[in-house]
Amino acid sequence: MIYETTVKNPITKSGIPIADYAINPYIGCTFGCKYCFAQFIGAFKYKKGQWGKDIWIRKNIPQVLPKSLSKISRGRFFISSACDPYQHIEKKTKLTREILRILISCWIPVFIMTKSTLILRDLDLLKEAKDLVVNITITSDREDVRKILEPGGPSFEERLKTVRKLKEAGINTGVFVGPVLPMNPEKLAYSLKKIVDRVHLDPLNYPNQVRALYKKLGWESWLYRDKFEQVKETFESIFKKKNIN
Repeated sequence: MIYETTVKNPITKSGIPIADYAINPYIGCTFGCKYCFAQFIGAFKYKKGQWGKDIWIRKNIPQVLPKSLSKISRGRFFISSACDPYQHIEKKTKLTREILRILISCWIPVFIMTKSTLILRDLDLLKEAKDLVVNITITSDREDVRKILEPGGPSFEERLKTVRKLKEAGINTGVFVGPVLPMNPEKLAYSLKKIVDRVHLDPLNYPNQVRALYKKLGWESWLYRDKFEQVKETFESIFKKKNIN
């Protein structure tokens, strides 16, 4: 189901080092990633919706954002921290595009993270940004894993093509491998090495979300930190260590 809601102030302080503030155009995400923290941390938990199915559109953000920006000190904005800003509904609403237009017109630094190919629609705006970083999330090289854990997300091959096109357009683009899912780390690392210089790795921070599913599928070893460290070591041996964080 798709709902509409409004906000008084769409800006929140970011809890991650990459950005000072965050804007989430939507509550909920139709990519429906099984491991995502946003289903139990943040606004979605109060909506009592079905994760991956129910979405709330914060429809008035373009109207209230300029006033909210005037009340804060300058900093980098993360689009977005608790949903994918280019999930399916964005094709219709263009809400992320309008947020991006406002931020870029104010010369505000922007960080975008997405799994979606739809970001390519906004290449015209991205090229105008003076201080922009984009990360495309690619969590594995295995489509069987993607179909189970990221059922609404685009294929990994589509994401690789998106990275290539962004790089060709001159956009500062990296890859976020997080959380690290069951994969062939050498295969993925070599695939990424061909197209990007930097990769950020992140472990499975909330293993209880998928513990039963992993055990059922024989992926139990991937629940633990030592598997992440093995993947990190592989990436560091293929990329220069300074390009892995």
